[in-house]
Amino acid sequence: MKPKEKGDLAVSYAIHYFMTNGYEVSLPIGDKRDYDMIVEIEGSLSRVQVKYAGLYPGMKSCKVALRTTGGNQSFHTSKKYTDDAFDLLFVYTAKNEKYLLPWDEITARNELTIEHSKYTTYKIT
Repeated sequence: MKPKEKGDLAVSYAIHYFMTNGYEVSLPIGDKRDYDMIVEIEGSLSRVQVKYAGLYPGMKSCKVALRTTGGNQSFHTSKKYTDDAFDLLFVYTAKNEKYLLPWDEITARNELTIEHSKYTTYKIT
């Protein structure tokens, strides 16, 4: 799969998770925001960034990049997320696992090895 397809797959799992758990899901138009969706439950709104965690050659654990990338054949950009960029991080992995993490509890700002034991409590079904 291409990177954009992996991201789309992760978004579909996020929408499914939130909707089957009673949340209202709103999707912004375009991709200029640091979040991919807004979820609402009982009048409370949260901005959600959705990521796909892939398996890379020689690795046993899935990793997720905590930045946005873009560009074309002539140039490439990469921007790390700020502390207040969004409220929740939803991660779907290449091993078909899902995690929902409060962004303010994550200290990493470059990359996460999502299957690390410190993220076990954030694993969802």
